[in-house]
Amino acid sequence: MVEKVAEFRQLYIATRDAILIGPLSQAQSSLFSAQLNELKQVALTGLAAKIGQAYLDLVVANLTYSSHQLFFVLNLNHDHSTIPLPIPINQLQSWKKTHAPEYVLFSRNAFLYNGISIDETAAAALL
Repeated sequence: MVEKVAEFRQLYIATRDAILIGPLSQAQSSLFSAQLNELKQVALTGLAAKIGQAYLDLVVANLTYSSHQLFFVLNLNHDHSTIPLPIPINQLQSWKKTHAPEYVLFSRNAFLYNGISIDETAAAALL
């Protein structure tokens, strides 16, 4: 499963990292949108499909609000529903300045559960 969702994860990371540098340019948005459309054609099944869709949802959210320099993490709920939550760049910079553990967690992990940053393995178990 890990190999199958690698491209989905990489596109999320690419959009997130670009947003951390600055608002996306039109050229960046177009490039990421083209990559997103290609990934939408990839057929995944089972748990890989759920993780892949989670990353696709995050990429769509990142691209939708990129001019506001927001990036998104996916909140996983106990009932298996999800909702993308925005992280403003100024919040991340504040965490970085104060050496808050949230900086490392939210700049590395794409998922939340009960307000706690979780990795992909934990997210897969919850999905």
